[in-house]
Amino acid sequence: MKIAYFSHSSISPSETFIYDLVKGLDSCEEIDLTYIGGQSKLLNEFHNIKCIATGYSDKFEKIAIYIKKIGQIIGGKGENWKMRFTQIISFRQLNEARLPKFDIAFVEYATSGVLVMNYLEQQRLQFVVHVHGYDITASTNNKAYLSQLKILFEKAIYFIVASQYMKRRLILLGCDGKKIKLIYIGVESSEVKPLLWKEKIKGNPSIIFLGRLTNKKHPIALLHAFKIVLDSIPNATLSIIGDGPMKNDVDEEIVRLDLIGKVKMLGVLLREQSFPIMNEHWIYAQHSVTGLNGDTEGFAISLAEAALHGLPVVSTIHNGITENVLDGKTGFLVPEYDYESMAEKIIYLIQNPDIAEKMGKAGREQINSLCNPKQRVEKIIEILKTIK
Repeated sequence: MKIAYFSHSSISPSETFIYDLVKGLDSCEEIDLTYIGGQSKLLNEFHNIKCIATGYSDKFEKIAIYIKKIGQIIGGKGENWKMRFTQIISFRQLNEARLPKFDIAFVEYATSGVLVMNYLEQQRLQFVVHVHGYDITASTNNKAYLSQLKILFEKAIYFIVASQYMKRRLILLGCDGKKIKLIYIGVESSEVKPLLWKEKIKGNPSIIFLGRLTNKKHPIALLHAFKIVLDSIPNATLSIIGDGPMKNDVDEEIVRLDLIGKVKMLGVLLREQSFPIMNEHWIYAQHSVTGLNGDTEGFAISLAEAALHGLPVVSTIHNGITENVLDGKTGFLVPEYDYESMAEKIIYLIQNPDIAEKMGKAGREQINSLCNPKQRVEKIIEILKTIK
């Protein structure tokens, strides 16, 4: 079965769920997979996997912005003009790439789906779209995109989601519920060996967060929660792995809250670098919120990775996190923006390490059951076989 795997770009460090799925599908003997990137250059090409950079999502991007401005000046329909222009360019770039014949296409993100759907229709190539969060939340603020998304609902055979929340979101946007398949993100646990708690507690109480520094992960709220924790537990520390548009805001807030020396900013790290660091910590904390533009998390993969390391998780009642973390059993969930309650739960776990250990073990069992990577690949292959 020859599969065309479309994605908007090369794989970023925060998109391990794409990398893992591509590798999982490619390892299947009955599948011949080609990764087709939307950028003109693939910055992180897969080893031993066929990759083609077509430029369908970034070619003439600056011109598209001018097209939008002209449309706004003429009739206030700049977004419609830009959407139509980018679809035409995407169609042309894919045709010029002279791609080989495929049996079926798998598309990451609905935002890529609206760019490639006309080409796939021309090729009479049936396709599946995997949605993740931004592509069915904040992106729908753009009316031009939303109108094309509704067309995508008709053209795609199936949509794969990673949480019940996203399934409901798709249905409310107008997608036929019969087309939606719930398959949780896979997280490999075989090589993750949680550090024994008797070893962890030899060091100072420590909290860790891993992810992009963006509004929807609200690292500022996390810092305020940690400031309250320090008032009760002065020897506690916080480690932050990641980078992003809010990096300067975070640095400034660390100074303003007098947290210098208590917060470690470790930058972007690969999994093989970040996992040993995570393993040394007591608690994983992430204050996810609905962004100012409506953007939300998907399944929040870093919480699942923390659970595999035996860490109890303190997070928010947000999107798929309520399916990822079982409140009161594998960690605690608090309302969005309620950093005081987040601090309270963190303090409770630090003061009760036996309960933290118990929750960490339960969390590992939960994620092992929910996020089996082999089963994820098998379920997706079955869907593709059904279509073919």
